[in-house]
Amino acid sequence: MAATQKQIDANRRNAQHSTGPKTEAGKGRASLNAWRHGLTGQVATMPHEDLAVFTRFTADIRQAYAPEGALETQIAQSIAEDEWRLNRARAIENNVLALGHSTPDADVIAENTQIHAAFTQARTFWRTPEKFALLTLYEQRIARRVQRNEQRLHALQAARRAAFEQALREAELLAEEARSRNQPYDPAPDFPRQNGFAFSPAEITRQLERRRRLLTFSAGPRPRAA
Repeated sequence: MAATQKQIDANRRNAQHSTGPKTEAGKGRASLNAWRHGLTGQVATMPHEDLAVFTRFTADIRQAYAPEGALETQIAQSIAEDEWRLNRARAIENNVLALGHSTPDADVIAENTQIHAAFTQARTFWRTPEKFALLTLYEQRIARRVQRNEQRLHALQAARRAAFEQALREAELLAEEARSRNQPYDPAPDFPRQNGFAFSPAEITRQLERRRRLLTFSAGPRPRAA
């Protein structure tokens, strides 16, 4: 069904009358919250509802990268925040197109509401293509930054894993040497937590014990077939 001029005029009047929350409760919901990020230490301002979603979203993305240490966590947090920005840019594009329905771009006669919506979106884009181009440029820059940070994070994590494997091999040799003298082996003095790599004496000890159990099991007698 085509939108009549009377309906279009009514929609415009309603849009002009909608100037934000009027009640104290509504103003409270729309108010901004200043908060200090627990990881970066920076103060930011964001609506309360957005803050809760932002915190949950970035925490999930950050944890997916399994960072260890301050530097890896910082890079993972940067990636998470940029993923949030990418989602926001897409939402802004959708909102710009939706906003066109309360502008003269909606003054189009169409056979049904879906065609009317499609024409309105096309006119909104055609009237301000530079805004969409700017959003695309914004997304491209963020995507490249995410890619660079992922490469940096993966390089750090690969170096950390290599350092841990080297430390583990050395610890195995030292543990074997201690056993040859019937002495216990404590890796703490030989492998302090350093250089930003998260391999601790406790973790080395745990891995050594795990490998010892695996070797013992693999060397034991196999069950006979029935």
